[in-house]
Amino acid sequence: MSEERQQNFTVAESYSLPSGGKIYDVRVNPNVELRSMTARDEMKRLNPSSTPLKSLADIIEGCMLEKPAIHVYDMCIGDFDYLLHQLRIVTYGPEFKVTVQCQDCGEWVDTTADLEALTLKEFNEAEFEALKTFSLPKSGRTITLKFFTPRLMDEIEAKSRELKRKHKTADIDFSTYSKLMTCIDLVDGVKLGIIDLENTVNTLPAADMMKILNNLEKLNQCIGLDNELIVTCPKCGSDIHTFFRYGPEFFRPSNL
Repeated sequence: MSEERQQNFTVAESYSLPSGGKIYDVRVNPNVELRSMTARDEMKRLNPSSTPLKSLADIIEGCMLEKPAIHVYDMCIGDFDYLLHQLRIVTYGPEFKVTVQCQDCGEWVDTTADLEALTLKEFNEAEFEALKTFSLPKSGRTITLKFFTPRLMDEIEAKSRELKRKHKTADIDFSTYSKLMTCIDLVDGVKLGIIDLENTVNTLPAADMMKILNNLEKLNQCIGLDNELIVTCPKCGSDIHTFFRYGPEFFRPSNL
């Protein structure tokens, strides 16, 4: 055990990024070693921030024994979520209390899920590229998307808030508008200027917009952890199929 780990009473575990580090513009070592969080790390997490995902990315990176070639803030959301889960596991363990309704007996029950039981979806190049670059069903135009990163998600949220503040009487959903404006990378292989991109977004056939949004969702879900959880009902013993959701138990487990 290293001197750092002895002094800080931490442990470390090795993990491999779901993307394999293969989707970035620079070479990223997929092998990561995470130490457990310290009290100072937790106090950083509790500090209010206008960019909460950046705060979490900074904490994750601070707990990596070897810094990555790109900031965790610029990793795909699948790698980011995976590292966040592993940091929770190495710090507090895999047990995660959940309250769910049993599909068989109908009772609402408190039980324990195992975060290590979540299925991992690793990088599939053919699937990834097909979701990233595709043709629109109505206009036939070719769209290339940016995948979500924590930085991009914070930017989308900030843009949406700013637009809502400036245009209080507007009749559009600025969250969807900001997502489209931020995540469309190329149109027919060309990076459009802000005015041309805005005109393209505003005049898209509705079916084309839905194709973009559906592909964007699938693109960001094709790498990382599958959120489906199976837990046992303590009342009747049946398997309960549910989904992982972040909550207070994630970083503040009540079993300690």
